[in-house]
Amino acid sequence: MTTSSLDEAILRILPTDGNLESWMSTSQVLQLLEARGHRVDYPRQLRRRLAMLERDQLVLSTAAGRQLLWQRKSWLHGASQVASLMSASEAVAFQALRRFVGDKLPAAVTRDIEPLFKAADTRLSQDRADSRLYRAWVNKIDSVEPTYVLNRPTINPDVFQTVVTATFFERELLVRYRPAYKETRVDDIKPKRLWPLALVESAGLMYMVAQSPDHPPRPEKGKPNWLRNLYRLDRIISAVDSGTAFAYPRDFNLQATIEKEQVFDFLPEAPVVLEVALEPAEAKRLEERRMSEDQTFEPLPDGRMKATGTVVPSVKLRWWLRSLGAAAEILAPPALRDEFARDAVALAKRYGTAAQIAEAKVPPTIGQTA
Repeated sequence: MTTSSLDEAILRILPTDGNLESWMSTSQVLQLLEARGHRVDYPRQLRRRLAMLERDQLVLSTAAGRQLLWQRKSWLHGASQVASLMSASEAVAFQALRRFVGDKLPAAVTRDIEPLFKAADTRLSQDRADSRLYRAWVNKIDSVEPTYVLNRPTINPDVFQTVVTATFFERELLVRYRPAYKETRVDDIKPKRLWPLALVESAGLMYMVAQSPDHPPRPEKGKPNWLRNLYRLDRIISAVDSGTAFAYPRDFNLQATIEKEQVFDFLPEAPVVLEVALEPAEAKRLEERRMSEDQTFEPLPDGRMKATGTVVPSVKLRWWLRSLGAAAEILAPPALRDEFARDAVALAKRYGTAAQIAEAKVPPTIGQTA
């Protein structure tokens, strides 16, 4: 027999004869399924699924007055039995999964595999020859943000779990969202219909990629594509799972959205050829971590190196260039150079530098005189 995701969830929930409470009523099963994000349209549907599982000899039933109680067949192993079968490598994988992405999984997944997490802990706690090395591995790896880390804004846990669960099951959300940099009374924010397509963490912030069913493509008005936007989860005031499933768009690809459209670089523009003069130390770093696939270097008369490559101007590109400070000078394109020159003048005024610097015009490019 091939079981559905609902059947698998039922089998995870049902107790066995080895549990303290070895039988469970249909209403209890229904309650736990809904708590884990699984939708059951009506109790009769659940009873029908349970009866089919019993027919396939996966569950047992017994009468208790007018209701039926259910139990999973005891030969389906629980966490304690799984630990004896789990390899140390599998246990390490489950520990790493829980540590690095456990908080990003929907309850429908985490609660179903919680016995495996426990089994992994049990397996690595056993006094075996390989246990110490495998047990220590998860504490030998970590990740660190490349820039100064600001405190992460708080996400309402109910909102988070509602969004994650709806994204997993591809169900429509009703979302009240507080836009950035816009003074709006909370009571005035009306819910909007959104289809959650993906979740992405970027620079310590969690975003939902969603499209609006109320804004379909309108080629006749010059809008050939669906309206898709990013929504920061900490700015979501409320989120309600409507229970209505949507057809996941075939033209959406998260990797392409991140890598090609570069929406998470924020406000991407048309590609340009960037030329930047770098101090030797920064040029060396850029040799190790290239700014573009077509990056080239050329020595300059003053000892600096000119790096050239095709990039997409964006908020993140500007953050990176500004982080280089005086170690970098933008030579081209002229518009980007002028933008940074104006910023430099404004900074000079703000920090009270010499008057002639504060009043300076756009700095000349290399080879020109002031």
